[in-house]
Amino acid sequence: MTRLTAAAALLAISTAIHAREAPLYQRADAAVPQRVEDLLTRMTQEEKVAQLEGGTTLPFGGTALPDLVKDGRLNEDMARKAIPNGVGSVSMGAMAGFGKGSLVEDAKARNLVQEWVLKNTRLGIPVVFHGEGLHGAAVPGGTSFPQAIGLGSTWDPALVRRMFTVVSAESRAAGNLVVLAPVLDLAREPRFGRVEESYSEDPYLVGEIGLAAIQGLQGPGGEIGPNSVAATAKHFVHGQPENGTNNAPNDVSERTMRSIFFPPFEKAVRIGHIAAVMPSYNENDGGVPSHANSWLLRDVLRKEWGFTGLTVSDYLGIERLHKVHAVAATDADAGVLAMNAGVDMELPGATSYPGLTNAVRRGAVPQSYIDDAVRRVLALKFRLGLFDHPFIDPARAEAVIGASTSIPLARKVADEAMVLLKNDKALLPLDPLKIRSIAVIGPNADKVRLGTYSGLPPYFVTVRQGIEKRVGKGTVISYAEGVRISEPDQSPLLNTILPFQPPSAEKDAELIAQAVEAARKADVVILVLGGNEAVSREAFGREFGPGAAHFGDSDTLDLPGRQGDLVRALQSLNKPTVAVLLNGRPYAIEDLSHSVPAIIEGWYLGQETGNAVAGAIFGDVNPSGKLPVTIARNVGQLPVFYNHTPAARMGYVFNSNKPLYPFGFGLSYTKFQYDTPTLDRNSIAVDGTATLSVPVTNSGPRDGAEVVQMYVHPKYSSTVQPVKRLAGFERIQLRAGERRIVHFRIGPEQLAIWDRDLKRRVEPGAYELMVGTNSDQTETIELSVNK
Repeated sequence: MTRLTAAAALLAISTAIHAREAPLYQRADAAVPQRVEDLLTRMTQEEKVAQLEGGTTLPFGGTALPDLVKDGRLNEDMARKAIPNGVGSVSMGAMAGFGKGSLVEDAKARNLVQEWVLKNTRLGIPVVFHGEGLHGAAVPGGTSFPQAIGLGSTWDPALVRRMFTVVSAESRAAGNLVVLAPVLDLAREPRFGRVEESYSEDPYLVGEIGLAAIQGLQGPGGEIGPNSVAATAKHFVHGQPENGTNNAPNDVSERTMRSIFFPPFEKAVRIGHIAAVMPSYNENDGGVPSHANSWLLRDVLRKEWGFTGLTVSDYLGIERLHKVHAVAATDADAGVLAMNAGVDMELPGATSYPGLTNAVRRGAVPQSYIDDAVRRVLALKFRLGLFDHPFIDPARAEAVIGASTSIPLARKVADEAMVLLKNDKALLPLDPLKIRSIAVIGPNADKVRLGTYSGLPPYFVTVRQGIEKRVGKGTVISYAEGVRISEPDQSPLLNTILPFQPPSAEKDAELIAQAVEAARKADVVILVLGGNEAVSREAFGREFGPGAAHFGDSDTLDLPGRQGDLVRALQSLNKPTVAVLLNGRPYAIEDLSHSVPAIIEGWYLGQETGNAVAGAIFGDVNPSGKLPVTIARNVGQLPVFYNHTPAARMGYVFNSNKPLYPFGFGLSYTKFQYDTPTLDRNSIAVDGTATLSVPVTNSGPRDGAEVVQMYVHPKYSSTVQPVKRLAGFERIQLRAGERRIVHFRIGPEQLAIWDRDLKRRVEPGAYELMVGTNSDQTETIELSVNK
């Protein structure tokens, strides 16, 4: 069957369904609330519960459907057995491999599932497919952008918003109408393997970048248009996990929760109108897991913040209440806990929620909780247009996903994500016309490094390839791997679950010798170091069964493997050396910082990695990224986040307590001069506002971008406050010699704190307002706040 006739057949099915004497819920001209109520009154209890369940082609979860579609055919026996009453949401096809496989085959498979549900269930409630979109649509050939931590480095919400409109369009075209992004957790624990999924250690920066992502995915105002998707804020609330290990407790006070970990989620709800929220795996208040925490999900999220959207479980999060947390004796009991706490839908497959029908009968779960959850599921499906346009157009998917028109944007985001950490004696940018030979060395120099929750992009440019392309044939390029990070170190690792195996010492010694020989013959060394997806990732444990655990967190912040040995071996040659880091977490690189004159932190930069790195090294791009996290000297400094309280960071006997690189830090190939900040008024009322202004001049020889940062600290307050707290920033582009005045509004939003009574208010007194190029280089002006 040709693509055209297949599409016509699907259209005919959809038309036939709607051509019957249509009830109110099938009428596209009716209001969503009316359609929801009409459909709800027609549903049996079993049909209602089915809408709260997920199904997945991943080989785990209660409703596992690994062979639902095989060789282009739907397994009707499996469908009748597993989803006789339909299903709320399904993850399948390419999403199961995070972007491996055929885009067209995946689209056709989804259409087969949708067709079966529409034709073979009593009410024909369509399926909503969901998928990942952390830094690109995780579908075959989806455009790959920098990892989330790199997006935080841009400090550019407008650019991130543009990027996520592409993620949204590609996800929608593939059929994933619900996207499990953005991550609004804070990266305050660098040992944690999921740091790369977060935007920053700072709640304000996470909130601003997260809001931009939501607006890009859903569209302005939260209205989900025909090319938009439903975004999911997660993980509510992972916090700062104990020991830096995944799923570990985040045992902090309510005041810390409200002042540090809640703000990005609250902004997502109140301003971003986020469509869905996913609770976290861990427990937050000394014993209540988030999936069973009614205070989090009902009291705070819904009653305080007014959230009306859908809550979806993290994968296997509900059954973990039984199998890991041991707060429920059975999977069915876990379902009761989760529903009563406020989790609407169980993902990926239904292990615990099939027991809800019986739980309602015996009075363990109120019927109203089931009905309200179903209302939210149906409302989202109506908002997404699924009842009226349920099928995917494979031709559109091929045209939209990974389109060449998205390449300049992928490059732009990668350009802005890179942070220049060091540039002694202005070694960078290099002039390729003055260099005869370059040695490109390192375990990340010629491998595909994407980070986790990635699809397989249409192409990937390695650093070696980018440099070869940039310098042309006039410069000799030699390459050496140097050392390996893990075994096997396949490229790309993507989301493959492999146990970590350390590299061979003998093999690494051989590789180091080869690297030294290559460097000895070169004029310049470009050393590409960092991590990979095997040594820093989401860790899984016993929930996957005996022997299935694999780890992704670390008890050290050192560069993994024998990369330190490689650096020391090359240092003896005294060659001009540029170090480029590609990784998902900030490593303690004190030795590297002493050894090489120039360092670029790139994180994972997406499909344009090599082109972006070459552009920065050779001056086509002026680096403008700023650190979204603090970089520690060593693991003993932890916690090392910048917004600590005054009694913290007293000092150490043997070493400095200052971080290696402070939050907000980032150099440029030009210079920016800050003049003295001024206020338009020195005193305001507690509900008043003032404007802080600071002139900034590009006093260097090149055009460049600067991120002007504004921090706040009350001199005296009823509760202990951080020494400084980010309360505003603005990214500006200045031509060489250009001067601009940057303005910041100062009012209750910037000044309010959580007082002793856990009320958020502005307290009278003196406030220090600090403005500068990073958290450690600021100038202070004082504002008085009166009763």
